[in-house]
Amino acid sequence: MSEGRGAPEATLYRLSLYHCYLGELLRVGAPDRITSRQLAEELGIKEETVRRDISFVGDIGRPGAGYEPEVLYREFTDFLGLTDEYPIAMIGSARMLEALQVVFPSERYGVQPVALFSEIPEDAGTTVGGVSVQHLTDIARIDPDLGVKVALVACSPGWVQITLDLLIGAGVTGVLLLTPVIRIRKPEGMVVTQIRMPCDIKSLACRCQAPAGMFGTAQ
Repeated sequence: MSEGRGAPEATLYRLSLYHCYLGELLRVGAPDRITSRQLAEELGIKEETVRRDISFVGDIGRPGAGYEPEVLYREFTDFLGLTDEYPIAMIGSARMLEALQVVFPSERYGVQPVALFSEIPEDAGTTVGGVSVQHLTDIARIDPDLGVKVALVACSPGWVQITLDLLIGAGVTGVLLLTPVIRIRKPEGMVVTQIRMPCDIKSLACRCQAPAGMFGTAQ
């Protein structure tokens, strides 16, 4: 997997945003060309920032002529170290995993769940999206040939720390954590991105009660 070739973390995030947007365009029918200005306007990012981000990827397109969406998408895919079906693991109850399939149809976004785990013993052996669910303690036995380096974790709070420790032991070094826990002990060598819904809701509630413009516009 690519390590970003020295690109800042903020640039890597925006490149993944461009990648997702181009993927959507290609699914619904992309134009023949797309410019950095169009990308900037669609995503609410400064045009010069878009051009600078793309410069990390390489010499793509011609000045003033824009980019072929399919070519740009492929270049972003290679730079980010992705594949058409990037393998991930997902951890949560079978019911949660099924719900995630509804709100996050992974095949639309270039990822493929190849290993599913639940903290509920009765879930073991059930099938979600064509993949058999294993008990959470089986994370340690993830098949290395699957190439899983990233996991989506949505288990109950009491299992989060155990899950993170098992994942790092299995060679998974990136986690998107959806479970609303505030404090975790991040294993050494692991990158964890947390979605802190309770905090986000409280922040949003505060913003909605404040006078217009007091906090500016969220980016």
